[in-house]
Amino acid sequence: MLLGAVAPAAAKPRSGETAWGRLALGYDAAGRPEVERTPLPWLLPTIGWTVPGNPYGTAALAFGVADAPQPPGAHGQALSFLFYSDGYFAQNPAAHIAIVLKGRWAHDDPVTPVREGELSGRGIVIGNVSARADGCRLAPTAQVESFWRSGNALFPDTCSQPLQDRRWYRMRILASNARGVAYRITDPDGSTVYADHAMQDSGAHIDETLGGFAILQVFESVRAPTWRLWFDEVTTGWY
Repeated sequence: MLLGAVAPAAAKPRSGETAWGRLALGYDAAGRPEVERTPLPWLLPTIGWTVPGNPYGTAALAFGVADAPQPPGAHGQALSFLFYSDGYFAQNPAAHIAIVLKGRWAHDDPVTPVREGELSGRGIVIGNVSARADGCRLAPTAQVESFWRSGNALFPDTCSQPLQDRRWYRMRILASNARGVAYRITDPDGSTVYADHAMQDSGAHIDETLGGFAILQVFESVRAPTWRLWFDEVTTGWY
């Protein structure tokens, strides 16, 4: 535990808590990206409405708040959810999901020469990053990652145990204004721990006043309705 950096992973956010409900990320039969959401936090494959795609037509699967201020007095942001990979890991062995807190993000417009795209913040990555020298050797796993406009960094000492398709995991992630990151993965009832890490990022590449968050998926090899990523009981808040 890093004193003054991250609150305990079991701590409840104090302020600004938002329950986002359930998300499903995947592709339809025509290969078009689908991000669907319902505000009801039930463990059921039911979806309320499709989130509008980004204005540039990028095929990235993403959900979150692209840019927001932190509330006064906040020391960090928390994000919790139940996670289920319905065939994603097997069908997309080189892909991964970025979970970003205290950040800002935007898709790039492929028509313009200016680079509008950005992903900044701190959080974790879920999937396969074993091609990176600083990535987990095993896959699929989770690992702490920092993101900024011109680069990113993975932290080898924060790898989880291997994760599986068609199994629910409970995840909680904290990112502090003091560059601390903590995350914990368990069974839904907390009986088995797959990861429990807290660390300090020495890099000063990120604006610590950012307040957006993102759940996004990249580098898929199959764009078909044969897999889905489920995020249930998604909740964000500040501590």
